[in-house]
Amino acid sequence: MPTLTTLATDLGFCEGPVALPDGSIAVSSISLGCVHFVRPDGSIDRVDTGGGANGLAVDADGTIYVAQNGGAWHGSGPAPAGVQILRDGQADYIVVIDGIPNDLAFGPDGRLWVTDPVREFTWHDGSDGPPGRVHAIDLVSGATQTVLAEGPVFPNGLAFTPDGGMLLTATSGSEVWRYDVAHGRLVAPRLLARIEGGHPDGCVLTDRGLWVATTSGDRLDLLDLEGRLLDSISLGPRSMPTNVCLDHDGTGLYVTASMQQALLHVTF
Repeated sequence: MPTLTTLATDLGFCEGPVALPDGSIAVSSISLGCVHFVRPDGSIDRVDTGGGANGLAVDADGTIYVAQNGGAWHGSGPAPAGVQILRDGQADYIVVIDGIPNDLAFGPDGRLWVTDPVREFTWHDGSDGPPGRVHAIDLVSGATQTVLAEGPVFPNGLAFTPDGGMLLTATSGSEVWRYDVAHGRLVAPRLLARIEGGHPDGCVLTDRGLWVATTSGDRLDLLDLEGRLLDSISLGPRSMPTNVCLDHDGTGLYVTASMQQALLHVTF
């Protein structure tokens, strides 16, 4: 049976997380407008971002990138929406995006790919909202390309498959979609799975399959690449997991439990 350990609390409505090369874990906070750094000794530092710090990504050097939603979903206050980089204890903008950047990941082309639900709306009906978008940012030139302009309502977490495909979770519709990557764009959409009894949020692809944080289901679901449910882990009532990543040794998972304002560690 998996073991759940609480690593940190009082993190606000949290997202992220990402494991850093120095053994720390970065956790974003939408409600507090910051990124927390949970250190190996249990201490916690923070860098203020303003607005609503949503998903996080980290490169091989440990540099952190933030999907800044602009203060949506009860963020700390208004701010320009876009993608931020954390440097020298400060958050600087790489690009401003007219939308609500939600999550981000490095693609096989080296660009930073960002999901954009376009606008804030109520999560109930999968058709209740405009088509979502995905952008790709060249970090050298700063050029931003919209690689998917008519995506599912509320595209959320994203993960690239080993064959270059891409998985998106659409929170509003309780669906996981798969796209092929061709010539730097997303094509051939296929419905991978419908999540029962929960809305998918962030996700991470591991050698076991795709772990999906199901917010309203208070659990993690494991899907294979055909969309079959392989496993499910309950995180307890009112945990509301928003995102998940591999832990430092690659055998467990770090999970943000937003209603508990906590960072959890799942070990197997």
